[in-house]
Order: sequence, then structure tokens, then C-alpha cells
Amino acid sequence: MPYNYYYYDGQVDAAEVDYDSIFEENQPIYEWRNTYETCIIPSTLQILWYMSILIGWSFINRVGLAVFVRLQIRHEWILHTVSILPGSCILYITVGLNSLIIAFFAGLSYVMFLLLNRFAFCRKNMGIIMLAFTISVHLGSEVIWKRQLAWQVIKGSIMVANMKIISVAFEIAETALKSQQNITVPNVFSFLGYIFMPSTLIIGPWVPFSAYLHSIHQSPSISHYRWVVWCLLCSVLSLSFINLSNCVVPLIFSSQSPVWMRIFRDALAVRCSHYFVSFLSQASIAASGISVDKESKANAWLGHMITKPLNVEFPRSLNTVVRSWNIPMHIFLKEYIFRGVYKRFHSQLLAIFITYFVSSLLHGEYLKIYLVLLSLASFGYIEYKIRLKIASAFNACVAANICRNPCHYKYCPSHGWTSDGAVIVQLVNISFSILTIFHLAYLGAMMSDPTEDEDAPEITGYYDYLKAWSIVSYSNHWIALFTYVLFLAI
Repeated sequence: MPYNYYYYDGQVDAAEVDYDSIFEENQPIYEWRNTYETCIIPSTLQILWYMSILIGWSFINRVGLAVFVRLQIRHEWILHTVSILPGSCILYITVGLNSLIIAFFAGLSYVMFLLLNRFAFCRKNMGIIMLAFTISVHLGSEVIWKRQLAWQVIKGSIMVANMKIISVAFEIAETALKSQQNITVPNVFSFLGYIFMPSTLIIGPWVPFSAYLHSIHQSPSISHYRWVVWCLLCSVLSLSFINLSNCVVPLIFSSQSPVWMRIFRDALAVRCSHYFVSFLSQASIAASGISVDKESKANAWLGHMITKPLNVEFPRSLNTVVRSWNIPMHIFLKEYIFRGVYKRFHSQLLAIFITYFVSSLLHGEYLKIYLVLLSLASFGYIEYKIRLKIASAFNACVAANICRNPCHYKYCPSHGWTSDGAVIVQLVNISFSILTIFHLAYLGAMMSDPTEDEDAPEITGYYDYLKAWSIVSYSNHWIALFTYVLFLAI
């Protein structure tokens, strides 16, 4: 049979059509396989290396404390050195010679403590003075080194160190207010041991100075295995969330999805990234035996909680999200900022906004954080006030905070689903929960990189960051304004 060019060409075209149709039918399979090979596996291997360093040196810290306490070493400086040395090693491994910057910040702060302790007025206001000092040094350094890679590497560690320094200053000031005697600052070994704790130095969390002292003297045991379970489960959760953030969530929602789906996608990726850091810090805390708070109760399976994802993903209110997002930082801000401002000015609104503003400053020169946190403060305060007014007006359990047990409101689902108004109350709470979820998506999308979407506006300056919200016409800000007007009208 003679060779027919047109027949062959037709067969090729048909084959290409068949191949393309098969490829399109199996496109999800190829995408998932490609994501698994090019994203999940490399990401997991990289994080496992980083995780092994963080958890490994935290465990060395635990073993060292257990050995020296078992040997009944009475020299306290040795126990603090057991924290300083592993902390210095992990810092050098992760950031190299940039660790000297953190050492310089710690030394400079300690010199300030010694100078302020010489004057009674400075001792009594040491918390405020050191708060202003640490934030000023942080912001000044960021202005100078903002574009330097070294600064970006140690920025998170500087923030955690600043929180530790501020908390020590407020504890000294509180002691000075109760006594007229000359207050002695912590010795240099205890101070550096607190700053250089390996389990909290790189990614946090913040722990009180008193909790650190309590932990190094309680002889963390290495014989029972509950802490091993905590460490393993938190590590698995941490790896799962980082892969969700980097690989899975972007694959589920494409850039061609509707705008609100892209907003929910970006916000979910940001939250999963936060959960990754939180559970990794929980694993390091479990490995080291350090308590987040000497009075806190550990979760049976996960240890001392840094975050509560279920409370964030299925929230009752924005207040619930704030308390559950970063529990140690919430305690820090409430203990040292909110209460102090409220005690001095007796204004809840002022205390809330100053607290959120200080939280923004602790993150450095990061306009996105300022926009998100100040908006979160506004949304949360308006929601809290209107729900409190509705709860008081109708004697119903619809306040932002969950009701105590037993509930003192007349209408509450805790009295039984057949009780008066129980279903309506629950529907109102669900409605506010849905609104909170939309607020979280709206605020969280600001923290993602808008340039990843082709349809997203290009950012050319500071004020152009607002374009991330302009895509949806600042809808949630308008909702908050409407809610506030409704609150005034009720």
C-alpha cells in the first residue's frame, strides 16, 4: 500500500486530540503528582532539617538541666549556662554570624537595666522606658538594615527577645512600686539564660521570666514519655500545616477563581503558615521541658498550647480569635500593655487601640501589620459592643465571649434546645461566627503577597497596600461602619 501523507497527517492530528483529551481528563492527577514531587517532598525535607536542629538542641537543654539538677548543683549560674550554650549554638547554626546582632541587643538592654536601676523614678517606670527603648532600637535598626538579608533572618528572634526584655522590665517596675528598697536587676547569667533559651529563641513563643526560673529549677524529667508524644504530634501537625500553606491550598483554589474564593485561599494559607510556626514552637517547648506559663495546664495530647486552630477556624467572635491566635503573646499584651493603660486612663477603647498599636510596633516597620491589627481592633471592639448591647437588651446569650457555666442569661442553648429562644440565640451566634470568618478572610488576605495573582493590583508604594482591599471595595470596613451605626441606633 502506497504511503499516504495526508492519511498520516490526519492520524497524527487525531492522536494529538486524543492525547490532549486524556491529559485534560487526568489533569488533576498530574497536578497533584507534580505538587507532591516538586513541593511537598522538598518542603518536608527542608523543614525536617530545620525541625531537627530546633528540637534537638531543645532536648539537649532538657537533658543538661535534668543532669545538673539531679547532681544537686547549687550554683545557679551553671543552670543558666545550660540554656545559654545550646541557645547560642542553635542561633549560630540558623543565622550564622548574624547572631552577634542579637547578642548586641541583649547586652545593650542589660546595660540599660543597670543604668535605670540607679534612679528610683526610672525603676518605677522601667517597663514603659524599656518598652520605648526596645521598640525605638528595633525600628531604628530596621530603617538602617531593612534591605539587608541578615536583618530579615533575625527579625523574628529580635521581636521575641524584645518581648522578654520588656516583660523583665515590667516585673522589676512592679516590684519597685511595692517596695522603696533598691531593686536589683536579674544577674547577667539569668538574664542571658532567659533570652537565649533554645526552645524560644528562634521562633518563640514568649514565656514569662518567672516561668523560665520555675522551669529550670523543677528538674524536667526525661523518664516519662508524655513529652515525646507532645513533640511528635506537634511536629506532624507543623509539617502538615506548612504543606497545606505552600502546596495544597494554592492548588485547590486557582488564580482564575472568583475574587472572594481567592481571598479565602490567601487568608487560609496565611493562617496555615501561622499554625506551622506555632506547632513547631510547641514541639520545641515540649522537647525542652520549659513551661509557657507556670500556672497553665498542658493539653493531654499536644502539651502547652501556643494556638488553638479550631477556635480560629470556627470562631464565636473576633475576641475568640484574638485570644486563640497566639496565646502567649495575648497574655503578654494583656498583662503588660492593656492592664497598665486601662489602670491609668480608665478607658477600654484607648487601652485596646494602644495595645494593638504596641503589638504592631513590636513587629517592626511593617505597614501590612499596622493596617490589619488596627482594623482588627476596630472590628473586634464594634462587634463586642453591639453583641453586649443585644445580650443585655434581650437577656440572651449572644455576647462576644462564651457564657459561663451556668449561664445567667434567660435565653441560652445551654438551658436546652427546647427552652425559649434557644434556637434563635444559636442562629444569631452562628450569624456572627460567619461574619467573623469573612472578617478573617478579608484581613488575612492583606498578609499574603498580592502580586502572585495576575488580576491583583501592582503595589508601587506604601499606600498602594490598600489596593489589596480595594478589590472588594473595602466591603468589611463598610460592614463594620454599618454595624457601629446599628449599635448607636439600638
